[in-house]
Amino acid sequence: MNGMFARSAESHTLRPPSDVRWSLAAVVRVAFVMAITTAYTLAFFTVWPRAWGVQLASWVQKPKGAVFDLLESAMAAVGLTDLSLTSVTGIYLVLLACLIPWIAMAAFRRGRPGVLGWRRPNRLAWRILLVGYIVAVPFLIWMVRSPVFADQYTRLMQRGLAGFAAFYLVNIFVEHFLFQGVMLAAFRPDHRWPERVEIYEDHAGFWRRIFQWFGLSQPTDGACGGQRVTRWLGLAPGCVPAVITSGMLFGLVHAGKDPREFVLSVPGGMLLGFIAYRTNSWLTPFMLHLSTAGTACALMMLLQSVGS
Repeated sequence: MNGMFARSAESHTLRPPSDVRWSLAAVVRVAFVMAITTAYTLAFFTVWPRAWGVQLASWVQKPKGAVFDLLESAMAAVGLTDLSLTSVTGIYLVLLACLIPWIAMAAFRRGRPGVLGWRRPNRLAWRILLVGYIVAVPFLIWMVRSPVFADQYTRLMQRGLAGFAAFYLVNIFVEHFLFQGVMLAAFRPDHRWPERVEIYEDHAGFWRRIFQWFGLSQPTDGACGGQRVTRWLGLAPGCVPAVITSGMLFGLVHAGKDPREFVLSVPGGMLLGFIAYRTNSWLTPFMLHLSTAGTACALMMLLQSVGS
């Protein structure tokens, strides 16, 4: 497994960030990629709420339904006629959220794992995972107390806990590979992850030490405006638009779910994108989501046992 990871240099001293320029050609190219990706997300991953318009919801679901029909026909052709809907959905997600985006990036020479953020997380990851989990717990409690959320996931778990766990693992894995891996590469001007994620710590002042412990408060070198904010956050050039756009699309796929889950998904998606870049790997938000999802399921079962 370690061979899949692209190693990235980590330092206590600042090095110049990779030079990424927003030329007019780069802006047009990235805007085109964002438009195509948005259409792809709408067509194949968004469950449009019927409250927003039954006709629109039905129209948006057509591409997804067509692919499901093709998958079921293909499974039947090789003798797999007894697969459950959950299994077919898992195959659908692996194909459309993982394999096809990866192949598309590879077609433009951007398919190497390290280019897509499949790297070994740096030392910031463990700090952020711990604190992120602690901060997330109150929001998890608020979310699982929603009757809609609890009913939706309880019905899935009742079909078989092992099958639900396997499906949920696949779902979360491909979701983060797409939104915090592929998209964070595709939405930058050079269509790749930054070469390295630097960690600068000078331990000057209490609050500065706190911020730097999380990878923030990095040297700005006299930069102004948005560039100053980007450097303070510890992000390489071209990362902020990618974080914002991938976060909005991450929220889009949660549009048809429980309102509380949807409300948290947009800022949560942006935060996960930042965490991915800053810890040098999309595996960090994946691990954070996996731990919080497991906790949410445990909380639902606990609340049910107490209620009964």
